Amino acid sequence: METRERILAAAAIEFADRGYAGTSIALIAEKSATGKGLVQYHFKAKSDIALAIVRSAFSQAPFANVLGVDTVHGLEAVVASIRSVAGAFRDDVQVRAAVRLMREYHLIPVTLPTPYVGWIARIGALLREAEAAGDVRQGLDADREAWHLVGYFYGVQEISNRLSAREDLPERIEEMLARALVTLGAVAPERYL
Repeated sequence: METRERILAAAAIEFADRGYAGTSIALIAEKSATGKGLVQYHFKAKSDIALAIVRSAFSQAPFANVLGVDTVHGLEAVVASIRSVAGAFRDDVQVRAAVRLMREYHLIPVTLPTPYVGWIARIGALLREAEAAGDVRQGLDADREAWHLVGYFYGVQEISNRLSAREDLPERIEEMLARALVTLGAVAPERYL
């Protein structure tokens, strides 16, 4: 297991930096200080490595929306979730690799998991909690708003990635949240910022 994890860690760095096409089994073997044969013992093909990275990244807490302690609900949990995912996009090389691999899905000869579906569903449920608590405007289409919040997030992080290698992502996410809270009709949006 230690060797397999070392291979995945090295592959994540290479996929994040070079993309799927720019990363080879030989490069992964070199960067993980293992032989090419050992890499292929654990993974039949480069696409299997990519699939393992994507599956692992999207099962992690930010995307599974396991926020640790279950003390936050509704709008507070939506904001915490978005901040958590932004932190993962900026600071976790495995997540950065998974996001890049998802963008390059057409190059990878395996079916990758559909991204963001669980996150959208979780945010939708949290928005329904917020509406029931009177924290957002009544009559909100929670599922539609959740879809757009995740889409908004994805665009903000992508532009941040292109323009500043996500250095400005925390600031941009706070700006996004301020705008989104107004759109959602949040009562006292400053409470969440």
